[in-house]
Amino acid sequence: MPMELSPADAPAPIVGLGVVVVDLLAVVEAYPQPDTKQDVQTSLIQVGGPVPTALAQLATFGHRCRLIGRWGNDPFGDVIEADLRTIGVGFAPDCRRTDLTTGHSQVWIDAGTGQRTSVTQRSDLQRFALSESDHAALVSARLLHLDGWPSELALQAARIAKAAGALVAVDTGSPKPGIEELLQIADVVNAPRRFVEQHLGTSDIAAGAERIADLGPRIVTVTDGGHGAVMHADGESLRTAALDLSAGGRGWSDARSEAPVRGNATTPRCIDTNGAGDVFSGAIVHGVLAGRPPAETLKFAAAAAGLKCRRLGNRDALADEPSVREAAQTLA
Repeated sequence: MPMELSPADAPAPIVGLGVVVVDLLAVVEAYPQPDTKQDVQTSLIQVGGPVPTALAQLATFGHRCRLIGRWGNDPFGDVIEADLRTIGVGFAPDCRRTDLTTGHSQVWIDAGTGQRTSVTQRSDLQRFALSESDHAALVSARLLHLDGWPSELALQAARIAKAAGALVAVDTGSPKPGIEELLQIADVVNAPRRFVEQHLGTSDIAAGAERIADLGPRIVTVTDGGHGAVMHADGESLRTAALDLSAGGRGWSDARSEAPVRGNATTPRCIDTNGAGDVFSGAIVHGVLAGRPPAETLKFAAAAAGLKCRRLGNRDALADEPSVREAAQTLA
């Protein structure tokens, strides 16, 4: 079983910094109305956060990764450390702090659609400062993956990594302080439709991707759930389909027409969308580091996210590279 990294250990090529929480997942028949009760169908405790989940997917693809984060000296902190050891993502001993309470999320998943609603209690990271081991990891990384939080620390880490010659990837779920500067530093950016709508004021995700690319990133993707995703790369706009995971769905659906393209009647329905965007972002990083063509990378990422939605959670649900490549070949 992999052990956590110490400052003296060899650094990992991929370093991630961002929110790390423990997710308490509950699958319910439907979102309950106020002042009502219902039974949980299935439950799961897992480690969540955009960066840890992306690193878990990258580790599944065979990459060596390290997480820069902070959590408390409490039972939830034990859960995080056990998970990172299991998936082989390194971390330094100083990630565990006695002056913090580990962040956690309550996640309700609608059994009928697989859609999720999440409420998070974040750790107070205002006192979070980069340690000597964090700095060493950043200056030796090939790529730094960020979610933009904590804002000031993300900017500091991005500047350090960039100055040392690393690529910087940002997965921004919602507008955060300092995001404009972070987007200007980044080489790779992934965002959901809601970010484009909230931050740029447009519902045209292709135009939104292009506007983000104008800030400096070489590759920008915007995800749109079951409608697929778009990419703006090297001046070109690309679009890919999403996997049709509806009950009885017949396979892959075209992102523009939503018409079934290929598949069969046994295609699993969508079980859990929680973490799909994080997986997508990790798969984009994988394609970039492998030097894959943009169109191939986009399809690969869409396939990885779709396959994750077929199972509950964000660890056992992660597909290996051969499975993702096979699925991506079916995409329109």
